Amino acid sequence: MALPDEPFPYAAFITRHLLQPLSPADPLRRAAAETEQPLDGDRWFWADDNAKILEFLTLPALWRRCQEEVAALFAFLQDMIEGPLILRRIGWPLLEAQGEAGGWLRFRHTFMSIAADLPRGVVQAGMRFHDGRDARNLTLTGNRVAARIGGAWQEWPVEPHITACGSEQRSGQLTLWHAADLPLPAAGGQGQRFGRILHRYRFSAASMAIEAEAEFDLEPGIAAEEVVLTLAQAELSHGQGGISHGAVHALLSDGGGLSLQVEKAGEEHRPVPGLRYYSLAQTGTMRGFASGIHALPRNPAAVHALAWRAEGSGRLAWMTAEHRFLRPAPGARLLAAERKLITSGFLHERLADGARLLSALPQRSPLLPLDLSISYDYGAEMVALARGVRGLSAGVLFDAAHSASLLQLHEQLWRGYEEAFLAPARQDAGVIFSRSLAFVALSLCDLLAAGEVARQRERLALLIDLLLGLERRQRDAAGGEAGVFPMTVRDPHSAFLDCQAAALLALVRAAPWLKDRRIGPAVARGLNALCLASMPVGFGPPRLHDLVAVAIEAEEEGRPPLLREGFWNFCSALALRAIRAARASPDAGVRAAVEALADRLAVFEPVLRARIERSARPRGDAIEIRTSTLSAEGNSETQPWVALALIRDNGDH
Repeated sequence: MALPDEPFPYAAFITRHLLQPLSPADPLRRAAAETEQPLDGDRWFWADDNAKILEFLTLPALWRRCQEEVAALFAFLQDMIEGPLILRRIGWPLLEAQGEAGGWLRFRHTFMSIAADLPRGVVQAGMRFHDGRDARNLTLTGNRVAARIGGAWQEWPVEPHITACGSEQRSGQLTLWHAADLPLPAAGGQGQRFGRILHRYRFSAASMAIEAEAEFDLEPGIAAEEVVLTLAQAELSHGQGGISHGAVHALLSDGGGLSLQVEKAGEEHRPVPGLRYYSLAQTGTMRGFASGIHALPRNPAAVHALAWRAEGSGRLAWMTAEHRFLRPAPGARLLAAERKLITSGFLHERLADGARLLSALPQRSPLLPLDLSISYDYGAEMVALARGVRGLSAGVLFDAAHSASLLQLHEQLWRGYEEAFLAPARQDAGVIFSRSLAFVALSLCDLLAAGEVARQRERLALLIDLLLGLERRQRDAAGGEAGVFPMTVRDPHSAFLDCQAAALLALVRAAPWLKDRRIGPAVARGLNALCLASMPVGFGPPRLHDLVAVAIEAEEEGRPPLLREGFWNFCSALALRAIRAARASPDAGVRAAVEALADRLAVFEPVLRARIERSARPRGDAIEIRTSTLSAEGNSETQPWVALALIRDNGDH
């Protein structure tokens, strides 16, 4: 169907179908759900998707009509911002049993898959997604008890001594436990029991936190000078789904920090008296993309050391904090407790932020599970704030106080981005996510358009210089110049269409503000890297699809280029939007690039539009854009991005 170039039908689908209560118990607080209907039973609300919707709804014509909806979305976005961090998603509570298979109990949580083989003393938790990125992030096993008795050390592995186990589930709470009787050999060969250790793991439908406890009952009549309990993590680098933890971060009692990367195989025992918080993280990832395991000891004074075993450089195998109890009374009950949490992206060096978030989690989000992973598209939230400032400067609501608060929040995130992303990128450009970088640049373009000139032009020049440095120049099939903008320069094959298009859009919109002569030729090379491709995709029945793709020059001479196709409509929309912005650019260098490639662009645009049009579904006077031509429905990312690509006045000027 031919699609309109005015915004109201696209906005109507968002406001009527995607905006939904943030909680089943509170219909007044609303945000955009990932999908209209629960997806696999899940109701999720993503920070960056809601920001992308705000970028669209804060266009002056829409904002005037949707004031309540825009206010609700800004309130949600502000709730998801914690200092320099933007938290990823929140969802409706869910915790249900899925049965037993092969000795494993399985449960589904809002954002986690939980599994347990309790007779073997194993409990696992992994992050859940809807796009095949599920992972097994945490395996709780490998515990031990150690004690000094009569001046001699003895140690017991817990799992071989398990004698009882069980699970209990009621009122949105799940408890998994196993208990072990630990023998104490006597000199004459007749042993007696040293004590009983109970490991207990509590999950809640309303939280991502895992409350882990090791409860030890020392036998009456046993005198021990010292007892050490653990709440251990194992299988830390199993490799499935890219899980390989190689860094240790810890916040110490004096406020100091420990951050190190594992460099060799072997065991290490590191004293950390009074440990307040620690995390284990992936290494070698883009900033903010490292998955991790976080732990907050309930009684830091009891923790005296971290112990770990590594399989090699960057590959932890097992790790625990050691909770030490000196001179316990015979028959005493000892308790080691940690709040544990998994994330699929975090800034692990920010130790105080990690400790604060984990400590405040029950108060901050008492009813809804909150994913403390940070937002993928950090810049998308900054664009939403900048678009808000720009809309208010255009006289949408004449609210100077609101404009100032949005500008202040943007400044807060800019300083966080500068510290957490730009500073490391000066040493290693591979840590930066090109799409997010492009979005941050777009937010500065919007602030400049709003008249907020102070510092923004300088900052924009810095970002564009970094973005141009990410370009990988190459030759096209005819020997001409082309350039790709990979997701990360560590992987030149990661030049996906969305990353390429976001980089081009940022360059095009920055050009009039910077008058940088490098931009026009870079836009020409970037557009010239686009091509038409007939190829299968990993979705739906086997068949060829005619797509716009990014052609990446093969490293081996004579090999065909690698194609990164734009099957999903959010990719097509970003590409179409970048081409449209280039056509309308007042910058002479960008116009020259468009004119030189006019014949090719005239072919790409209809293909991009046709795929979007074939994905459209009328909903009365509203229009829904499905995520692809083969998809059953749209989502909270696709709808605003397609709308911004199609409408006449989208703010890209």
